[in-house]
Amino acid sequence: ILAALDKPTKGEVFLDNKKMSEIKDKELSAFRRDNLGFVFQDFNLFPQYNVLQNLTLAPSLLKMGTKEELEAQARQIIKKVGLEEKVDFYPSQLSGGQKQRVAIARALMLNPDILCFDEPTSALDPELTGEVLRVIKSLKDTGSTMIVVTHEMEFARNVSDKVMFMADGVVEEMGDPAQIFDNPRSEKTRAFLANSLEKL
Repeated sequence: ILAALDKPTKGEVFLDNKKMSEIKDKELSAFRRDNLGFVFQDFNLFPQYNVLQNLTLAPSLLKMGTKEELEAQARQIIKKVGLEEKVDFYPSQLSGGQKQRVAIARALMLNPDILCFDEPTSALDPELTGEVLRVIKSLKDTGSTMIVVTHEMEFARNVSDKVMFMADGVVEEMGDPAQIFDNPRSEKTRAFLANSLEKL
């Protein structure tokens, strides 16, 4: 809904003071490209391209720089996510955690104002989950807004500026992490947290 890939059944969504419902369809792709970066739970890397090519493909098609400029930028971002030694590797040669870090790096190549993470660790085992969450945490001070859909409660508590708890398609409550985790008002929030934090 934030990216206007789906329409809300009621209410309005504003992004950068623009009412999303008023942006014409032909302008939406440019609006998404200029404002939003997506990291999906199943990586969505191009298997026929190596790490460097996965990062430079979209910006090169958009003519965002010369081949040399884009490759230099990509190498900097790859280093930021700790994969400089894998720059020539293909997705099939990477672990799940490494693939997700490449997906994050690819999203960063377009300098998005908002980074949307859709359950970025759900396909990973606990060790790989930790490495991806560390990368996301390191991006907190880059200037981009990050929206992270996650079931990693300790991560949400320790990294978030604001937490929204949803259940059955309804926002149960929203607030700063201390309020949500230490003094939840909703019975559903309390039940979920009791169950989730018990497993940690």
